Amino acid sequence: MTGRHRSRRAVLAAVGAAAGSLSIAGCADTDSEWVAADPPTDAALEAVVTTADGAYAVGEDGIVLARDGGDWTVRLERGLGGAGDGLRSAAVTSNGRAMWVAGDSGALGYYDVVADRAVDFSAPKEKTTSWTAVAAAGLAGDERLTAINSSGELLRGRRDGATVDWSDVIKPGSGSSVTDIDLTPLAYGYVVDTDGGVFESRDGGVSWSRIGLEGAGVDFATVAATDSGRVSVAGGNGVVSTYNGVDWSRTTLGEQPIAALARDRDTALAVSSAGVLYERGFDGWAELADLRPGNELRSVALATARSPQLVVGESGTIFERRY
Repeated sequence: MTGRHRSRRAVLAAVGAAAGSLSIAGCADTDSEWVAADPPTDAALEAVVTTADGAYAVGEDGIVLARDGGDWTVRLERGLGGAGDGLRSAAVTSNGRAMWVAGDSGALGYYDVVADRAVDFSAPKEKTTSWTAVAAAGLAGDERLTAINSSGELLRGRRDGATVDWSDVIKPGSGSSVTDIDLTPLAYGYVVDTDGGVFESRDGGVSWSRIGLEGAGVDFATVAATDSGRVSVAGGNGVVSTYNGVDWSRTTLGEQPIAALARDRDTALAVSSAGVLYERGFDGWAELADLRPGNELRSVALATARSPQLVVGESGTIFERRY
């Protein structure tokens, strides 16, 4: 391959000289390190997720990468319909069999990781505005979908096999731009906006109410929730705020904006745009690693049986936590 989709060994050699294989800082586990992977692209990677078939990353020009036995390969080079529309977000069904992606010019659809094929549902409701985030919950073939666009609009859908029933577009935020969304398997939904607003839905996205965050004074960039009733949000001031269903708590991780969060019931990861990784365990948050690759980092993923913890970002940057 040529252009962006090529080997990055020379690029990663330079990254490795500065970051290399990094031991864990601020963590009791010293038997792991973060290693720069060698994906076949230098396109910006906007999102990384884990599926039943392992990890996938999506990004610039519609690139879709899959991690196969430790190696990264290109599954889609030009997006869902071959138009090269950039992909900004990815979300996985509860059984991990379908990965929904969303991005520029109304790009929206899913990649069936079992059948190894893409299905294009772009421009639903004739919306061609860029989708900034997508969320999915439920089993593949019967999943609930929610997408938000750069105009602050939210679109709900329910898939029935080969078709999707789309509801009317609504605006759940405070009038500011909605930046991220997460759904839980129990039909709870959460969105954040650029005015410090956090909104909750308990009916799959039909209705929304504000649950915070008064006096936040920050542009929220990311939200991650669990079915245990906990939701974490973060953004421009380096603070992670967590809601337990009643009260909010705040932890300052650093001075740099937090670009991405991932969490489950037991653990959480956060990464600053500059490249500092943080992990939350039983004793709270601690700095995990200072990657500082020289490229902005955009997304993190927790480990599964088929994939390690992952971080992706600009210029095809991928880091993997190895033991």
